[in-house]
Amino acid sequence: MRPEINPESRMSDLHTAFRTFTDATANLEREYKRLQVHARELKRELSEKNRQLRESLTRQRELEAQALRQGRLAAMGEMAATLAHEIRNPLGAMELFTRLLLDEIGPEPAARRLAEQVERGIADLNYLVANILDFTRLPEPRLASVRVDDLLDEALSTAGVAYEEGLTITADVPGGVYWLVDRGLLIQALVNLLRNAREAVNGHGELRIAAHVLPDRLDILIGDDGPGIPEGSEETIFTPFFSTKARGTGLGLAVARAAVLAHCGTLTLEAGRSGATFVMKLPTDPSAMQQGRA
Repeated sequence: MRPEINPESRMSDLHTAFRTFTDATANLEREYKRLQVHARELKRELSEKNRQLRESLTRQRELEAQALRQGRLAAMGEMAATLAHEIRNPLGAMELFTRLLLDEIGPEPAARRLAEQVERGIADLNYLVANILDFTRLPEPRLASVRVDDLLDEALSTAGVAYEEGLTITADVPGGVYWLVDRGLLIQALVNLLRNAREAVNGHGELRIAAHVLPDRLDILIGDDGPGIPEGSEETIFTPFFSTKARGTGLGLAVARAAVLAHCGTLTLEAGRSGATFVMKLPTDPSAMQQGRA
């Protein structure tokens, strides 16, 4: 005879089993969610590690390319300096003979015009050789107090744009302002910027010159109404041997920036709707700034 099962005891056992099952299910669900969260975290970590690895590889390739470019630039600089020194000697003789030829020609228009073209060509070559030599050596400024308006007048005359037909020059330069600069270095930088502006307008257009005195610096602006600088080239135009011109050497702006940096200043391209404006910012006392950086 089978023992009689108490219904209440049976129900109690069922409730206990059900609670055990429910608790186990809840625990499994919590553990499943925890594993899901952990899996997402691992996935994010893996994604971040992959991103860092890609960036590291990209950076490594960039550094390798940069080192290769620097090596090539150094080799080109040494070769350019050697060639420039070799070219300068016969160029000086050609310049002297051309001046003698102009004295001999006298007032003959046709012959004088041809000789003057040769003279201008020699002057352009001299300018190119000077830029190459200046690029290969670090400028060391010798500071002196200089009148800003005299400085700009001399740069205009040296660049050959002061009285050039086809060019309109507008100037906003205060008189009687003195600044502590290396006259030769700064004129060289200004001449490069002015020649660059003249080439941009192809000898026919407007050149703008301005100087603004601020409490802590002097701003000098050289602008033109030419076609402007291609978008994305705002910094690369200052890279040595980079040029947007078909016959450009890519040294003018690099040398100009080096001269301004020697004054602890900055030279940048100011974005505009048309043309290009280069802004030279010179500190009040570059010698004090250099001592502070030492």
